[in-house]
Amino acid sequence: MRKSAVLALMLALVTTLSSTAAEAHRGIFVVRHAEKASQEPDALLSLQGEDRALALARLLRSAGVTHVVHTDRVRTRQTVEPLVEQKGLTPIVVPHADVAGLVHQLKALPRDAVVVVAAHSDTIAQILLGLGVTTPVTIRDDQYGRVFLVTESSQLIELAY
Repeated sequence: MRKSAVLALMLALVTTLSSTAAEAHRGIFVVRHAEKASQEPDALLSLQGEDRALALARLLRSAGVTHVVHTDRVRTRQTVEPLVEQKGLTPIVVPHADVAGLVHQLKALPRDAVVVVAAHSDTIAQILLGLGVTTPVTIRDDQYGRVFLVTESSQLIELAY
């Protein structure tokens, strides 16, 4: 079975098994930006990062994504750009250090939303905590390709791409 089909099936299962769709979002996918080309504060993606961004779009192609949120850093925008173009969405852009504002934006989205959030290794744990996840998450600076799916009942499912 293809990754996108497995992901769509998993999202449907999560929606069915957790609380009703009227109570919470169907799912929020939180990802770290893909590999960056340098250590500059607003670095572009490397070629490997560009490939990873395409892989993310393929992974989430059938997940029913309705909204995309990314920080104001170039690398987060570039990470979700293939998905945004594929789905014809207009992303929501938030300041990279404003985790509370990002979580507020997420909570303001429609309850049936399927959201992808591109953020940073040093903010993902705070975002997940703000979404009610109690499982601790740490991301090393050299770690890419992890996808955190927050379900309607604030359960955490981790995927890799």
